[in-house]
Amino acid sequence: METTDQNQPDELLNQLAQRVDANRADLVSRYRQSLLGTMFTNRTEVHPREIGRIAAQEADALINGFLLPISSTAMKHGIVLCQIGLSEQTILALGRTTRRFVLTIFEGGQIPQALDATDTYLNLVILGFIDARDKLILAEQERIRGALQIAISRYTVEIKEVEAMARKATEANEFKSQFIARMSHELRTPLGALLGMTEMLQQTVYGPLSKPQEDIVQRICNNALALRNVFSELLDHSHIESGQMLLKQQLFSPETLAKRVHSNYLSLALQKGLSMHVKVDPKLPEMIVGDEGRIEQILSNLVVNAIKFTKTGGVTIILHGEENSHWMLQVKDTGMGISPEDQSYIFEPFRQADESTSRSYGGVGLGLSIVRQLVDAMDGSVKLESKFGQGSVFTVLLPLKKANSI
Repeated sequence: METTDQNQPDELLNQLAQRVDANRADLVSRYRQSLLGTMFTNRTEVHPREIGRIAAQEADALINGFLLPISSTAMKHGIVLCQIGLSEQTILALGRTTRRFVLTIFEGGQIPQALDATDTYLNLVILGFIDARDKLILAEQERIRGALQIAISRYTVEIKEVEAMARKATEANEFKSQFIARMSHELRTPLGALLGMTEMLQQTVYGPLSKPQEDIVQRICNNALALRNVFSELLDHSHIESGQMLLKQQLFSPETLAKRVHSNYLSLALQKGLSMHVKVDPKLPEMIVGDEGRIEQILSNLVVNAIKFTKTGGVTIILHGEENSHWMLQVKDTGMGISPEDQSYIFEPFRQADESTSRSYGGVGLGLSIVRQLVDAMDGSVKLESKFGQGSVFTVLLPLKKANSI
């Protein structure tokens, strides 16, 4: 009699397994409905086409759970469900479906024992699921923490390097508070983007981040280029202000210079859908004397400025011949134009047409200031003709030094 009592649990489990197997098709159908009911209402990382396979797998796991040692079998199945990507709500919904199914295949006095055995199985499944989920979360947290530490360390080094460069520039050139404020703003903009990357990493919880990480790398590169351009302008401005810039006197072709600038920035204009042309006055000497590199910088700054603020139409470079011992270069655009109020300070350092311009188009407002400073150093002049909404014309007059003057 004692042996019979000890065998009763095994007999019940065997009977449960047999009943479930006999009604397997009905159980699989119930599981499918349960999965469909939670697939789009809870966070479940399973493709809808996988529902049938998961339902059949769930039925087989229940049968094996009653036939094999229930503890290890049920907990292993909970781990599998976690690895599949089912949510906690979906697991609970499957458990409710299992209990309702057991009630339909047993009658009378067998029901309490059948439910007890089923609940034992389901509880162990949940324990296995929770344990696996906790391990996944811990592993993901460690991965994110490591990625954040690497990213923050790299960005911290970059920030320190930039801050060191800013201090040296300020001390060497005695820039006033206006420069410091503008520089701080421009540094925070790209560096703020870098910090935004770390926030994106931190918000990622599931799976590898290969595609977002690629986007982040590209954004970091773009911001690095922006910083480099800012410091290039700052360096030029510093050299001019401190008197360290020496002008060269060399023979060069103004037409070749204009065409080179045109070639350098044509692709930038075409990207915005703009035309770009060069017109050369035949009266202009083929070769003249001057600082070719600095004159190219003047023309480049004017062209970049024109492209930046032109949305439709185009940009034209014009070279004029001798006029009162001067030669003239012009840059015309069909851009937004500049209001009379803004024209009064457009050539001042760190000033742009309005404060919103720097936010919309970038830069620190040194391009035109450098143009004015270089032209002044060459004993020339620069003027602006513009009407708001009708485009602008920048005209530079430089002393004409012919080839026989050196």
